[in-house]
Amino acid sequence: MRSFLSVAVLAAISATSSAFAADLAVKAPRLHPPVEAFSWTGCYVGGHLGAAVSQDRTTNVFGQANSFSSTGFVGGGQVGCDYQFAPNWVIGAEGRAAWSSLKSTQAASVTNFATGVTVPAQFSLSNDFLASATARLGYSFAPGWLIYGRGGAAWTREKVVDAFTIPGGPAVAPTATSTRTGWTVGAGAEWLFAPHWSVNLEYNYYDFGRHTMTLVDVARDVTVSGMNLRDQIHTVTVGVNYRF
Repeated sequence: MRSFLSVAVLAAISATSSAFAADLAVKAPRLHPPVEAFSWTGCYVGGHLGAAVSQDRTTNVFGQANSFSSTGFVGGGQVGCDYQFAPNWVIGAEGRAAWSSLKSTQAASVTNFATGVTVPAQFSLSNDFLASATARLGYSFAPGWLIYGRGGAAWTREKVVDAFTIPGGPAVAPTATSTRTGWTVGAGAEWLFAPHWSVNLEYNYYDFGRHTMTLVDVARDVTVSGMNLRDQIHTVTVGVNYRF
C-alpha cells in the first residue's frame, strides 16, 4: 500500500509539473511595437551661415583685362521640400536668400575718349545679396544621413563704383546697381541629429556670366561706359533645418 501511494504521489507531481511546463511553453511572448523607418519626405525651414569668395574680371573697351577677388561672409535662410523614393533616393526643391559682405576695391583707370586723357581711378564691386532656387537629388546611405547635389537659378545684387577726379575739375563717382541672374551648382551632406532637426554642410558655385555696364554720376552728369564684368562666387556654409 505504501508503495502504491508513493507511486501515485509521484505521478501527480509529474502531471502537475508537465501541465505547468506546458503553460510556460504556450505563453505568448511580450511584443514591442515595430520601429518606424525614418524618411526624408517632408518640408523644412532653416538658416545658414558661412564664407564666400568672389572671383571677378573686368575688361575695358581697349581689351585690357584685370582679375581680382574678395572674401566675406554670407548668411540667410532657406525653405524646401523633399520626397524619398526607390527606397533610398531623395528628390527635392529649395529656395534660399542671404546677405553677403563681399566687397573688393582695386586701382583702375578711366580714359576720356574726347580728349584722350587717362586718369587713375578706384574701382569697387560689392555683392550684398545672394539667392537661388534649386532642385536637388540625394542618396540616404544610412538612417538619418543624406548626401546630395543641387543645381538651378541664382541671383545677386551688384553695386559697382568707379571713382576718379576729373583733371582740373571735381571728384566724381559714377555708380551702377543691378540684380544679375545666373546659375548655381553645389553639393552637400545632411544629418538628422534630433527628431525634426537636421544640420548640413554645403559648397555652392554661382556664375553670373559677362555683362557690359554703364556707370552714372547723376549729380555731376558723368557717364562711364564700355566696361565688361565677369562675376563668379563660391560659398561654403553650415545650415540648420527644422523638418515637419
